[in-house]
Amino acid sequence: MENPKQTRRVSSKKLRALLAELADDICTMQDRVTLSLAGNSFEIHLEGGSINITINEEGGKQ
Repeated sequence: MENPKQTRRVSSKKLRALLAELADDICTMQDRVTLSLAGNSFEIHLEGGSINITINEEGGKQ
């Protein structure tokens, strides 16, 4: 059974901290990673998994 999607708003400061921690963890695990770019999305390929990020442009500021 799939986990339900959880959504909430966070501050930019918290997002920056989360992304910095993620980058630190990735760089600690591996000296080099494979990065795939396609259109508006990219994947970071790691040993045993991947991180996928897609930018969806939406009208207006939320």
